[in-house]
Amino acid sequence: RGAWRGVAASPMPQEMDTDILAAMQHQGHRGPHAHREGDADRAHADVQCGPWCFLHAYPRQYVANKLVCRQHISIDGSLDDAAWHEIPFSTDTWEDIAQPLFPDFVLPNAYATRFKVRWDEDFLYIGAELGEPYVTGAVTGHNPTLSSPNPTSNSFVPYYDNDFEVFVDVSGSNYYYKEFEMSYLNATYDVFWRVPDGSVPCSDGVTSAWCVNTSATVYPGSWSMWPRLRTATAKAEGGWTVEIAMPLRGSESGGGLLDGGPGWERFDPNSGAKYWLLDFSRAEHPFFTGNSSLLPPLCSLVKASSPTLLGTDQWSCYYDYVWQSVGGTKYMHNPDQFGFLQFAPHLPHDTKLCRAVEWPARYVLRQVWRVLTAYAADSGRYAADIVPLLPQYCTVGNSCNATDLLEALTTYAGVFNVRIVVDNSATSCVSYKPKNYTGGPCFAAHANVSLGEGRPRVAGSIREDRYLEVAPLGDQRSAPCLVPEA
Repeated sequence: RGAWRGVAASPMPQEMDTDILAAMQHQGHRGPHAHREGDADRAHADVQCGPWCFLHAYPRQYVANKLVCRQHISIDGSLDDAAWHEIPFSTDTWEDIAQPLFPDFVLPNAYATRFKVRWDEDFLYIGAELGEPYVTGAVTGHNPTLSSPNPTSNSFVPYYDNDFEVFVDVSGSNYYYKEFEMSYLNATYDVFWRVPDGSVPCSDGVTSAWCVNTSATVYPGSWSMWPRLRTATAKAEGGWTVEIAMPLRGSESGGGLLDGGPGWERFDPNSGAKYWLLDFSRAEHPFFTGNSSLLPPLCSLVKASSPTLLGTDQWSCYYDYVWQSVGGTKYMHNPDQFGFLQFAPHLPHDTKLCRAVEWPARYVLRQVWRVLTAYAADSGRYAADIVPLLPQYCTVGNSCNATDLLEALTTYAGVFNVRIVVDNSATSCVSYKPKNYTGGPCFAAHANVSLGEGRPRVAGSIREDRYLEVAPLGDQRSAPCLVPEA
């Protein structure tokens, strides 16, 4: 277990942006000021955001309070511990993952979902209530012991039941993120992804578990948070509840959320990390059958009248309900589209939501990557000037907002200072035409965002392999929050 723990090769085969590297050397990347008691000792006032902050697109965010010393959460499926009662549930309305393409769709109240998150020195705790008209399950076990009486191929994975899923990117880089699924009978499944599944060609040409590592038999590898992972479910009025304790750090007995590349321990909230990227989803099936031949015709009938159904084969005949939208790609494996998990001290200290100052840079860079890789999939090349490409390659279906990106590159060019460096003669980077883990040209897009006079700058970069790095420059303990302009 934990095959990548401590021995993973660096996810940064090219030179890291020097401004970002300098920022990370100040007090640890991503904000040690997170656990200071209040905001009185900040050196910088909050940023009064104008339109260039793109707050209309700011993702959902949850503030997680640390447990006090000797405070305990019993993982039994019932959210009745004092540690749960003293904090609020999330209040965001979930949506269908396909909703960007079907904006008039409204998720039925019967599937309402809300959650709470806590943390301590060793675990991230998640408790959730799931609305479910018909609570049922067939899958049991964990990773190598998963099983189901359903004879359909690979139907032993929890999402073949109606399930609850958690995605965690501790670094905000798109790399080494974790996927977790569980269903009503407490079947659990966890996976360690090196790069975003489906979008980035990945292989080292040698190691079978290089791109995806799990002890589940559907993929190669041996990684899992089990047995230190603790989970439970319970039946509740109108649905069911889940409780999860995910280990932060790996050990000899199993993996942890902080497993990843060299230096990944700097993303530990106990060492001062302020934000992780996080998302939740639920797979909901229109029906269940053990006869796989019935799936295409029946699923086609359902999709004709309910178009947010993802597909019509055994892999995609389900709805996906999400906390934070991942855009028109309709696929959860897009970490840079996740919401923010903000780490806060234990109660009763201030738990005010602090919008991440890195957001504008993140938002622009992730869309630059969308445009350039879509263009490369057609042309086999990259372009240093992407403005002419926006009408064709920045679309809702591509999780890209052409209006916002155009404003960042033109109207607010002096704020974002975007620079795209292209090497179309290179053959050492991932290729998108044809799709391959090597043999393609390279690019690196940089942004150096000015937050206003007397405030720190935010530096960021993204490469063709989707490695994203964003950090405030200077001492991050003084990093402000983004707030709407008065």
